[in-house]
Amino acid sequence: MLAQSHPSHNTEFPLTAIRKLRSTSRAADDSDRALALERQVRLALLLNQINNQISSTLDLDEVLNLACQLLCETLNCSRASILVKESDDEETLVTRGEYNPEGYTSQLGLKVNLAGNPHLQQLATQPGVLAVRQFLEYPGLDDDTKDIARSLQIKSMLATSTRYQGQVNGIIGLHQCDREREWMEWEKQLLEGVAVRLGIAINHAQVYREARVAAEREALLRLLIDRIRRTLDLDEILETAVRGVRQLLDTDRVSIYQFHENWQGTVVVEDTIAPWQSILGHVGTDDCFSEAYAHSYQQGYAKAIDDIYHCDLDPCHIRFLKRLQVRANLIVPISIKGDNPGDSQLWGLIVAHECRAPRRWKTAEIQLLSQIADRMAIAIEQAELYERSQTRAQQLKAALEELQATQLHLIQSEKLSGLGKMAGGVAHEINNANNFIYANLHFVREYAEALIEAISSIDSPDFNQIREDLEFDYIQKDFPKLIDSMVEGSGRIRNIVQTLKNFSHLDEADWKAIDLNQSLDRTLAMFEHRLNSHVEVDKHYDNLPAIDCHPSQLNQVFFSLIDNALDAIAATGKPGRLSIRTQHTAPDRIAISIRDTGVGIDPEIQSKIFDPFFTTKAPGEGTGLGLSTCYQVIVKGHGGKINCISQPGRGTELIVELPVKK
Repeated sequence: MLAQSHPSHNTEFPLTAIRKLRSTSRAADDSDRALALERQVRLALLLNQINNQISSTLDLDEVLNLACQLLCETLNCSRASILVKESDDEETLVTRGEYNPEGYTSQLGLKVNLAGNPHLQQLATQPGVLAVRQFLEYPGLDDDTKDIARSLQIKSMLATSTRYQGQVNGIIGLHQCDREREWMEWEKQLLEGVAVRLGIAINHAQVYREARVAAEREALLRLLIDRIRRTLDLDEILETAVRGVRQLLDTDRVSIYQFHENWQGTVVVEDTIAPWQSILGHVGTDDCFSEAYAHSYQQGYAKAIDDIYHCDLDPCHIRFLKRLQVRANLIVPISIKGDNPGDSQLWGLIVAHECRAPRRWKTAEIQLLSQIADRMAIAIEQAELYERSQTRAQQLKAALEELQATQLHLIQSEKLSGLGKMAGGVAHEINNANNFIYANLHFVREYAEALIEAISSIDSPDFNQIREDLEFDYIQKDFPKLIDSMVEGSGRIRNIVQTLKNFSHLDEADWKAIDLNQSLDRTLAMFEHRLNSHVEVDKHYDNLPAIDCHPSQLNQVFFSLIDNALDAIAATGKPGRLSIRTQHTAPDRIAISIRDTGVGIDPEIQSKIFDPFFTTKAPGEGTGLGLSTCYQVIVKGHGGKINCISQPGRGTELIVELPVKK
């Protein structure tokens, strides 16, 4: 029995063990399936959140930052970051998204070159995930990359590239900074799933950004064209250009350099941001500029310098750019049409400066700056053409003014010459007749006295009757008075002729020193017939030094001013006052004021009263040459000034200022 029972016992034990092992295996399988399911759910939730974010915004930075946060929280790592290629031809990636919950050094904005980074090159050339437990031991890292890794405290890394239609457009990197980490397969799969979504998001954002940039470029070009059409103000056009280009290229400084002589010049306009210094004016003069550069720019070639320390620049030029805080720059020539058809002239350069770091200039950026340079060349040509036309107009205006001045001078000279001839003729004729009369009045008086005495001595009835009939007694008393009147009248004629000669100064064609107060009195004497009871003359003369002048011309000025003043008073139809004042205003200056209480001058025409041929008088009553002649004599002939102060209905004051010496 024992023998029989023993086999039975031995048979039952293996079956129970098998059942237990199967039960344990099923539990393990269920646990694995539950864990796998949980991971799939987490991946689905993660991808769903990223998809929702991508659908809700076109802000790439916002999408990338959220993806980094979700990855970092899901996989419990120290840092998640996403690097993006700015364009297909770029060899540099820029960190655009990051999540750094434990406060390690941030790498946002960090630019990383593919060269010298074998792990990035592997990600860019081979699909899949790269898991590195000991990152600093990764083969092929250069010293710069190791230094960056140490500063970021990267111990382990899990990374993969983002792609769109097979082209790499970014890299996702997960960092473990507190310890070395062995990355699990499901973590790799999760990262790959996220990379697919982000590759699409990055592409869409880049397409949107390129469309936006293209629209902004087109808007800037339209703005420049509109400014060129609406204004010929070159400074305004250039300032608009540099401001728009700096904002569009998102660079630190944009300036326009204009050449002068020997390939030297100055920065004429710029737009810059802090903390970079201004280089306006002679600060921007490039003493290292060579004719080789000039020849290249004359041919229309642009020059893109990604890094001044890694290009073909000579040491002098590098030192110059370093002094201007420049690390990279983009230079496009501005050429305008030459004097001969088909020729071009290198006017200057438009330069974009990147000051903070090296920069790889894109083809689209070079094209944009070239288009801007072409628009500015048109603006410069138009501005210079306008300036030449303005200069020509000024020359024509000056020639016209000179012609008018010459005409006025000829007219004035002719008037003075006519006045001189008239005065000479009048003096000659009147003096001859007057001298004949004046010389014989003495004999007339003697003869009259003799006749009166003879007639008085005859005593006869017939003569007495004749004397009574002729009223001899009255004649005897009145005749001497008559002779006296004739003598006085002849003397007045002589005085008038002398006054006319003094006024015209026929014997004083050259400059001489005169008493100006006396000259004014002589001029007033010419208006004695108009100075009646309706015009009150008010004279206040200062003690003036003798002044150097052309006497006949000044008398002509005073005559015109007083004549106009009396006409203005007469136009009111009521009595008025003429005030003449002289003043020694400075050691070398005197002033003459001629003021009336006439009708005054309207403000809108006061600026025209000294223009040639301008007159407010009725046709036939004025030539419009009086005040313009006065202006020529005082301002251009004697180096003085003439000003008008007037209000309608309240009279006019004309103030003449003259230097004492020639």
